[in-house]
Amino acid sequence: MQLLPSRSLSQIVKHFLIIENDHAANVQHRMFADGNTGMVFNYGDPLLHLENGQLDILPISFIYGQPETFQNIISVGKIGMLIVVFHPFGSSSLLRIPAIELKNQILDLEIFYPVENQIISDQIVSSIDVFDQIQIIENFLTAKLKIQNLSLNLACQAIQIINKNNGNLPVTELTSLLKISERQLQRSFAEHIGVSPKRYSGVTRIQHFLKLVRTNTSSLNSLTNLVYDCGFFDQAHLIREMKNISGITPGQYIGQSNLLAANLLQISEK
Repeated sequence: MQLLPSRSLSQIVKHFLIIENDHAANVQHRMFADGNTGMVFNYGDPLLHLENGQLDILPISFIYGQPETFQNIISVGKIGMLIVVFHPFGSSSLLRIPAIELKNQILDLEIFYPVENQIISDQIVSSIDVFDQIQIIENFLTAKLKIQNLSLNLACQAIQIINKNNGNLPVTELTSLLKISERQLQRSFAEHIGVSPKRYSGVTRIQHFLKLVRTNTSSLNSLTNLVYDCGFFDQAHLIREMKNISGITPGQYIGQSNLLAANLLQISEK
C-alpha cells in the first residue's frame, strides 16, 4: 500500500510504502535499485541481510542510499515494514552529507539520531493505525529536514528531465539541455544523488519497462514491443541491463507471483 506525504514534505518524500506479509521462516527476497533512497521501520519479525555469504540482522530502523547492486534480504517470519520512500536526493538531504557516501550503504538510524530513533521505533511498534504511524514519522522529518528550494538544484533539474524521458536521454543531450559540462553534472550527482547520471538513467529505463510489464495483460511473447518502446536495442540488451541491476532476468520478474513491491520480490535460494 502506498500513501502520499503531506504537502510540506512532498518535495523530499515521494510516498510511504507499507509492506505486510506472513511467510514461512527463512524466505529469501531480492531488493534492487528503483532510483530512490529511503528509510525503513521494521515492526514485524527480524530481517536478515545476506552479503558475501554472511548473514547480519538488519536494524529495526535504517536508512539506505542509492544501491549500485542488488541486496538479498531474508525474512524469518511475519513481514511488517513502513518505508519512507524519498526522492533520489532525500537521504542525503536529511542527513546533510554527500550522497556518494551513502551509496550501497544500509545504516542504522540510531547512528544519526540515537535518542529520537528509539522513541519513534517504540511508537510505531505500539501503534496499530498506519495513519498514526505515518504522522509520527512526518513529525520527525519536519523537525529534522531543512527544506530547501530544490528547484534550483542542478541534480534535481537533471532528475526531472531523465524521469520525463524514462531514462532514454544520452548524457550529452542532458548536459546540452542544462547548458553545463559533463564534469559539472557528475559532481552534482555525486553530491546529491549518489550514482552517476548514466547509472540513474539505466535504472529509470528498467523501472519504466517493469511498470509497463506490470500493467500489461498480454502474453510474455507480446511484450517484445515494450523492449523497443523502452529504448532497448533488443531483448539481449534488456536482459543484460536487468541482470546487472537486479540479478534476475525480465522473465523471472514477470513470472513472479509474490511481488512485495516493485523492486522487492521473493526469489529462490538456489
